[in-house]
Formats: sequence, structure tokens, C-alpha cells
Amino acid sequence: MKQKLLNLFLFLIISITSFAQVANQPNDYVVCDDDNDGFALFDLTYLDVQVLGSQSAEDYTITYHETQSDAINGINALYYLYVNNTDWLQIIYVRLEVNNTGSYDTTELSLVVNPTPIVTASTSLELCDDNADEIAVFDLTVNNLEITQVNTDWTVAYYETQSDAQAQMNMISNSIAYTNTSNPQTLFAAVTDTNTGCVGITPLTIRVLPNPSGAMGNPSDIMLCDDDNDGITDFDLTLNEGEINPSGEPFTLSYFINEADALGNFAPLDPTNFTNVSNPQTIYVRVEGSSGCFALTDFVISVNPLPEIYLESSYSFCTGSTLVLETGLSVFDYYFEWDFNGNTIQGENLPSLTVTEPGEYDVLLYSSDFGCSSSTFIIVEEVSCTDSDGDGVIDSDEDINGNDNLEDDDTDGDDIPNYLDSDDDGDNVATIDEINIVLGRSNNTIHQFVDTDEDDIENYLDDDDDGDGILTIDEDYNDNGDPTDDDTNSNTIPDYLESSVALSLNEFNVTRFNMFPNPAKENVTIQLASSYFETGSVNIYNIQGKAILKHIKFEGNSSILDISSLESGLYFVELTIGNTATVQKLIVN
Repeated sequence: MKQKLLNLFLFLIISITSFAQVANQPNDYVVCDDDNDGFALFDLTYLDVQVLGSQSAEDYTITYHETQSDAINGINALYYLYVNNTDWLQIIYVRLEVNNTGSYDTTELSLVVNPTPIVTASTSLELCDDNADEIAVFDLTVNNLEITQVNTDWTVAYYETQSDAQAQMNMISNSIAYTNTSNPQTLFAAVTDTNTGCVGITPLTIRVLPNPSGAMGNPSDIMLCDDDNDGITDFDLTLNEGEINPSGEPFTLSYFINEADALGNFAPLDPTNFTNVSNPQTIYVRVEGSSGCFALTDFVISVNPLPEIYLESSYSFCTGSTLVLETGLSVFDYYFEWDFNGNTIQGENLPSLTVTEPGEYDVLLYSSDFGCSSSTFIIVEEVSCTDSDGDGVIDSDEDINGNDNLEDDDTDGDDIPNYLDSDDDGDNVATIDEINIVLGRSNNTIHQFVDTDEDDIENYLDDDDDGDGILTIDEDYNDNGDPTDDDTNSNTIPDYLESSVALSLNEFNVTRFNMFPNPAKENVTIQLASSYFETGSVNIYNIQGKAILKHIKFEGNSSILDISSLESGLYFVELTIGNTATVQKLIVN
């Protein structure tokens, strides 16, 4: 009997030991709040495993209670889907009861509601299309600060779908250089609070904006004709707008002098009144759409020269002869149109025109290359070509002072009017010889003669043809009365036409003089180059060779001449000492 009681006791001990319930302390039950009101839905059965530990769920019943008293008494058990009734943190109580015996144990459970990052939809990312393929490379991270609201505890990751963002999988790995796959495209930014692990999601739209380049045309260059051949003129740059924007879309066109300014939209030009600064010059155009996307194009502006015609404004020809007006231009480069007395001469489209009657002529010249044109107006007179002295210069040309009186033109002062004098400048070289030296007279004009020293006085009126300060008559070094056969250096050029010869002869040194100031206005001083005191005379001639001031006494080493009576222009001052005369130019202001 004692043995049976002992066995029963041991059985009860073993049974009680086998069903000694333990309600294990579960971890805090943490959820993220989807609306950040501090309340969330908890599935209380989620923590059953932690409460049981290694105990079998078949042997126990687990219930959850709002108070410890309810847990101890096993009353008012909570439904397994439970919303906390205290925001952010609530303590509830767990009852673990043995099914067979009703024995129980209790423990606590913390229900924690963590806020979820609330992110508003970020600003869309927009890039301009560079080649009309609607594809661009985006840096998604440029909106991170906006998305995180500068919260350093939040991190941002990007996903192509919302489900990937919610599952935190297939994250876009290269978020700083993401190429869109459609246009527009919606991506999703997942914002994680690193303290709680809670994640907020917001959409991000990326869009490739159209570039104006697809609707643009290629502008033509603008060429204008020069009005004064300085390479500068005023342009209306908007003449090309129809070519740049042929569809008439609402683009904004701005004009710039260089590409950098066009890219930066800096210092746009006034396109309707632009004066070029170089020729040719490239103009850059910024074409901008309403989206802010822009494209550049350019064109060249150039100022083309007006064709030049090298003709005088007036010509004359002798009665009974003809005159050829020659432009010297090529018929392959220009188109010519000749007018006579306001009427087009039919069939005359060559570079030259043979004139047989006096009147008003006009040649209109078109450039084949540039389309520019110019015209030259010419007066042609018919004159009597009487040459009374037979010196090759007709009487009408020997009216040097142009007063229609041939009797008062006497260049050399020998009291013989030029039209009756075969040696007009008195240099012992016949006028007919002086007008035919080297070049001779032109076939097309009556009065185009030789001027060896280029002093604007033709040789036949110049008594110092080579401008060496020695009168032509004094360069007759062989004293035979003819300066044309003197060639001391044997180079076939007569000495009176070569300034380097006579300047080496000592006999002329005494006539060298300085003249100052030059230009002068009221007075001019003549001073001998040597220290000798001499007595001589001064004559002043105008450019036609007429003596304006005569026989001014020169005495001593220098003299001051009163020139206040002279008009502005070029004059020639002749200083004569003994048998030697020297001429210098004087400009009167």
C-alpha cells in the first residue's frame, strides 16, 4: 500500500512539473503609424511565439488584456486585432493558461507606435531633350533635401514601382545618373527614418521636355550693300525669324554676338537695329520655348562693297573725234547699263562706251557676286581743240586760272600768254616735249599730262620738273641751251628729271633755305641754310603756276614774309639769289 501511495505522489509531482507554465516576456511590439496619429492596428497573436518560448501551443491558451487585473482574473480578453487606446505607447498584459489545469502565468507587453516619415510629393524633375529622342539622364538625388525636409535622420532610396518601394527591393542603384524608360515616368522615393526604420513613400515624376531644335529651320546669311564702303552698316536681324521658326511656334528669339553670351542668355542685342562690329560677323540666336528649353543656331552677316567705277566726273573731246569712257572692269564680274541724258542706251552693256556727242552719261554697275550696284554720273563736253602755239596743249586747257581769258595766263612771266608760248614754264624744254615724256597724254582725255615730281604741277607748267630745288633751265649742264640732253650719270634719264643729280653740285648750295612755320597762316620765315648774308627776291606761285606775290625783297640771312592775303591752299615759294633759284612748297591754312 505504501508503495502505491509513493508512486501516485511521484506521478503528481512529475505531472505538476511538466505543466509549470511560464509566460515569457516578449519584445516590444513596434509598428509604424501610417497616418501619424499615434494609433495603429496590432495583431496580438504575432507575439504568441515569444510568450510561449519552447512550450507547446497545444497545451496553453494565450490571452491579452488591457489591465493586469483582467489578466489575472482571465476576463475581458482583447480581440487579437487590436488598436491601442493610448497614443504612441501602451502597456498591455498577457495571460498564459494551462489548458488542463487552469494554472496560469502573466507578463507585460509594450505596444509602440512609431511615426512614419510624412513626405509630400516632390517637385518634378525636368530636363531638356538634346536630340529629340525623349531620353535624358537624370540625377534623382537633386530633390533629396526637399523630400527629407533637411531631416538628417531620413534617408532616400528610389524605385521604379510603388510595390518595389513598399517591399524595399530592386532599388535604383545609380540614382545620380538614371536614364528614363518612358516619358513622362513616375518613380517612387522611399524615405526611411534611420531611428525607427519606418518608411514613407512619395511619387517622383521625371519628364523630358521638348527642345525647340526639332521645329527650327536653318537661317540664311544676311548680306547688305555698303553705303560708303567702310564695311559697316545697320542690320535688321529679325529678317531671318521666319526661317528660324518656320512653324510660328511661340518661341522667344534672342540674338547675341558670341556663343557664350547666347548660352548664358547674357547681353542680348537689339535685333532690329544692330550695327556690325566686324565684317563678316557671326550672329548667334537663342531659341527658347515656354518650358525654358532652348537651342542655338547662327548665321553670318556681311557688308558687301559697292562696285567702284574709276571714271572722272567730267570729260571733253575734240570736235570731230570720239571719246571712250572706260571702266576698266570685267564683263564677267559685273553687269553694265549705260544711260545718255536719262535714257538707257539699248545694247550697251559692256565695260566701255564710245562717246560721239556731248551730254550727261550715267553708268549703272551691278556686281555679279553680291548683287550690289552703284552708278557714276559723267558730264561730257565737246570742245574746240585749237592749239594756237602748236605745243600740244589746246588753247582751252591753257586757261590755267579758269576765268575764260587766255590773255592773263603767263606761267613763266615772259609776257607771252601760255596759249601763244611753246615753252609755258620758261625752262628751255618745249611744252610739247614735256607733255609726252614717259607716259605721254592719254587718248581718252585732253588734259592728263606728266608730273615727274608729283607736286601737282604738270611738267609743262613746272620750272623744276624733278623737284630737286634746281630750276630745269639751270640743269643745262653742257650749256647748249637744251636741258633734255644732259645726263651726267649716263642712266638715260635727263638730269632735269632726276633729283639726285643736281643736289651734289656746290654752285647751288647757297640757295638752300628753310621755311617755317609750314603750314603757315599770317607770316612765314625764310632762312638760308648757310650763314652767308645775301640779297635776292622771292616770288610765290599758286598751284596753277600763276605768280600771286612777286619780287619780294630778300636781304640778309632770313626774312619774314606777310602771307595774310593768301587763301588757304598749296603754293610754291621761289627764292632767287643771283642766277640761282630754289622752289619749296608752302601750305597756307
